Amino acid sequence: MKRKNWIEETLTATLAPTHLEVEDQSHQHAGNNSETHFRIVVVSRAFEGKMLIARHRMTQDPLKPAFREGLHALSLHTYTPEEWLKREQRAPASPDCKGGNKLS
Repeated sequence: MKRKNWIEETLTATLAPTHLEVEDQSHQHAGNNSETHFRIVVVSRAFEGKMLIARHRMTQDPLKPAFREGLHALSLHTYTPEEWLKREQRAPASPDCKGGNKLS
């Protein structure tokens, strides 16, 4: 199973999102075409009343097995359904790679 699909299935099972986007951005990193960098937008009621760090942990913790198998980086955008509506159902773009290996 592709890592992207596994991430989608895992987050769907653990967070019951009302909206989920998983984008493989590995191609934006030199030498990384192997599902190592992902942008994830997840909207879930599970985030209600939670600070940003808790939301990120709730999203990352179920994905720990993938980090042991080569997943390197996640760009996380975590919202409650109400926050998502206020943002007009848009999340910011991922920041540029800071690892010094971004393609020119």
